[in-house]
Amino acid sequence: MNIRQARQILRSYRPSGEDDNERDVREALRFAAKNPALDAEFQSQLAFDRALAAQLEALPLPAGVDTALEDVALRLEARRVRRFSFRDPAMLAVGLAFLFLVALIAWMFVGQGSFAGMQEVSEMVVAGDGAGPDQFSEIETNAGALTDWFVMKDFDGFTVAKGLEAAPVVGVRLFKYEEVPVAVAAVAKPKALIYVLAAQPLGISLPEGQWRTATYGPKRNRAFAIQQIGPMAFILTLREGGEAELKQYLGTLPGH
Repeated sequence: MNIRQARQILRSYRPSGEDDNERDVREALRFAAKNPALDAEFQSQLAFDRALAAQLEALPLPAGVDTALEDVALRLEARRVRRFSFRDPAMLAVGLAFLFLVALIAWMFVGQGSFAGMQEVSEMVVAGDGAGPDQFSEIETNAGALTDWFVMKDFDGFTVAKGLEAAPVVGVRLFKYEEVPVAVAAVAKPKALIYVLAAQPLGISLPEGQWRTATYGPKRNRAFAIQQIGPMAFILTLREGGEAELKQYLGTLPGH
């Protein structure tokens, strides 16, 4: 087993421990225990999954949903002795109720700030934040003028979120995360990092131009803001401060 296989298995691990008896899961857990970087990712994922589960569990169900659930349960029980037919109005009602519940759970999940690709972005910024000053090329310009620099480094599509074009940049670098090229710019004031990468390879999908924020790191005390600009994802992390400070900073941007 290699790190990619172990990571793929552990990404679907259920924190309840229900998967611990699976041979592949046990092997992936042993692999992670011997790999500090992967273990840190896994522990961060577990913390996130448990926190999200707790939030979902604490959410009050909308009025009438408990009654709907009981009704669905009774209909499903009846289905055991009844052949399913799409022409049967009762069976169709059960199917529609199930789809409603799935949509409700998805809505509650999205409403808590999650989005497609969030886990991958969290892991990417953890890797990117670990870069030292010696890994950056010194440069003094603004973020909106970096397109040509990255084009010369064979990175096409560098873009900047509205309101951050004049951000003072003091360093730039390129690195790869899961074989996906990532452009990075270090901002002097406030101390921040900008990441730009293609959205599709990491499964990122967001409404065009809308900021979303999320916490990351083993203690969930760091935060990033992300928005999708065409096919590219633009990500901002503050070097100092958490999600509250990040949201406050976004509120000061022109046009926000």
